[in-house]
Amino acid sequence: MSTRPFGVGLVHGVVTTRSGARLPQIADAFDVAEIIGAAGDQHALLVSDIPRHFHGHVEANTLFADPARISMLAMAHHRILQAAAVVTDVVPIRLGTLVRGPKGARDLLTREAGRFAERLATIHNAVEFAVRILPARGPTRQASQLQAGSGRDYLRARSDNRGCGRPAAVDIALQELALRAVAICERQPVARQAGRPPAVADVAFLVDRRKLTAFDECAGLIEQQIAQNGLALDIFGPLPAYSFVDSRAEDQG
Repeated sequence: MSTRPFGVGLVHGVVTTRSGARLPQIADAFDVAEIIGAAGDQHALLVSDIPRHFHGHVEANTLFADPARISMLAMAHHRILQAAAVVTDVVPIRLGTLVRGPKGARDLLTREAGRFAERLATIHNAVEFAVRILPARGPTRQASQLQAGSGRDYLRARSDNRGCGRPAAVDIALQELALRAVAICERQPVARQAGRPPAVADVAFLVDRRKLTAFDECAGLIEQQIAQNGLALDIFGPLPAYSFVDSRAEDQG
């Protein structure tokens, strides 16, 4: 991770200053240089230096006006966060947050120090897994949305929502995974393709890095079990903890 000066920076995430020093070399969002670590006293921003030929677009607030460029930057944004999350805790910052030089980065770190510290504490030594349970055929009634909470909170909430209409095997599967997670966030399933029914369940699990093997083994058993009920399990991870921190865009620094 470079510490060189920069002009206008595209912010990707926040790490502690100490852990930032352990990050490997990561190509920036424009594939022209190494990602920059703009460090403060406690935290560091992961920043891509926006090339000079884009600076006019930044001033005109049109950097993200091109759909193709948005897609490219979104994929690069995730790639950078993913590379950092493999090594250490990283708070994702919503794509589109800009800072003007090292001073702008320091101003942002100082202004949001308390909130960044709280976010990092929430995801301490943990990564996210996205789990979707899919129907083999036919539409399924959508489940009610739940907020992130502890495993015990999740089990209690699910017992209060047994009338949601989805197969009991789904709740049993999610309960088993919840027991091996730090926190859970269930999202309203949405159709991913035209004509395809939504998932029966769409849940993010925050999993302790030290318990990844146990979570993975549990998911493997569940995949076999729910197949007998005509269901399939899609699991993606480990991922940056997108679902467990407020990643709203910060004011431009």
